[in-house]
Amino acid sequence: MDFKPDLILFYATLKYNGNYQSMLDVFHEEYGDIPQIGASVDGMIYPDDMRTDGSALVLCKDEGARISVKGLNEKGVINSAEKLAKMVKCDNGSIVLHFPLVRVPSVLKSAEFFAKGYYYSKQCNGTTFEKKKSYVRKFAEYCDKENIFYLPPTILEIFAKQTNYRVPIIGVNVMHTHVRLNSPSIFCNFKDIGGGIAALIIEKQGVNAIFDDIFPEKGKTMEETRRNVRDEFTIIKEFKANFEKNILISLDGMAPVEAVENLIYAAEKEKEEMLGKLEKGDYKLYIPYGLSFFNKKTNGVFLLGIGSYYPFELFPFYIDVSDYSDDVALVYEIIEEKFEAFISFLNNLKYNDRFVYFFLDIGVATAFGDKVFEYKDKVKQLLGENYFGVLSCAPSAYIPLEFQMRKYLSECDENIFFSSAGTNACLEI
Repeated sequence: MDFKPDLILFYATLKYNGNYQSMLDVFHEEYGDIPQIGASVDGMIYPDDMRTDGSALVLCKDEGARISVKGLNEKGVINSAEKLAKMVKCDNGSIVLHFPLVRVPSVLKSAEFFAKGYYYSKQCNGTTFEKKKSYVRKFAEYCDKENIFYLPPTILEIFAKQTNYRVPIIGVNVMHTHVRLNSPSIFCNFKDIGGGIAALIIEKQGVNAIFDDIFPEKGKTMEETRRNVRDEFTIIKEFKANFEKNILISLDGMAPVEAVENLIYAAEKEKEEMLGKLEKGDYKLYIPYGLSFFNKKTNGVFLLGIGSYYPFELFPFYIDVSDYSDDVALVYEIIEEKFEAFISFLNNLKYNDRFVYFFLDIGVATAFGDKVFEYKDKVKQLLGENYFGVLSCAPSAYIPLEFQMRKYLSECDENIFFSSAGTNACLEI
């Protein structure tokens, strides 16, 4: 084979779970010590096809770029991020990080996590506010130490600071729609490193980074943002939230899931009545529910999907909400007319002849069903033959001001963007 790539991308769905390393070994033997990155994901889009079950190997060559891949999976998410960031240097170009949003551990570790959650939930009952905060901090520290919850804004800030805030950084937030033990997996230089973080460093002048979300713009003030949210979403109920770091303790004094589940059920029932009991399958309407958290520093909003995921009352998740208001709202949004918005980055490409490496929210598959396969033709029409897309959880990003197109609602720290759904990102390399 005459063609020698400068980078190899490898992505595979859960169909190959348990076999990733054997596949990587074959590729390593074939291509040698070439930088390689990837992960287990829910789908891929590439010329002439879109798959939600399978694998993809992409061979990339760019003589004008310096490309490297580094990865780490040590005890503690923040510890791993800080150590890996010190290994990364990029003055021009961009960085693409791969890490799990939530890493589902082994049976024993999952049982330990549930036991810890149950213990700290019980300890929080009938005690003082400060004692609750203390117990919840310990639970949050446990979740970090055991590499269970990865916090995209925190990780992005660590890498952005290391690069002196010069270059765009995209976070590929890896998590599967169907949860499985010992998943998801991150691939780094032909090794399945399980959880951990892998960094693709592309050093090249003129790399174009594009980030967008499907939401309206944030306001100049918190109150203006709240008005924008009221215009965009239906407010089901507003709550006073009690939280610490990345763990929700209560909503109006009730356990989080208990506080919202009856409201969501009632709204679903109302929706069914509104549809006039149309036969399911003939009319599809996806209404995502979420808790909206309002950021006191940026005036942005973080949307959190909430459900009965845990056998305990506390609700851990994947963002530190310390800088957010305790006034939250349960909202839903009909996104039927936002099909094009999920690929809005395609409207802002600068070049006609570059490789486009992009990241889409897998939520589109739930929202639009089989219609999502129309993206295959839309993307091909706009991008031609030189692109590759990943379908996983909504990507996060650190985007320097010069790359920003508008005042994104999903800003959760200065120039850092993340929401549990509705974001998209790409690089033109």
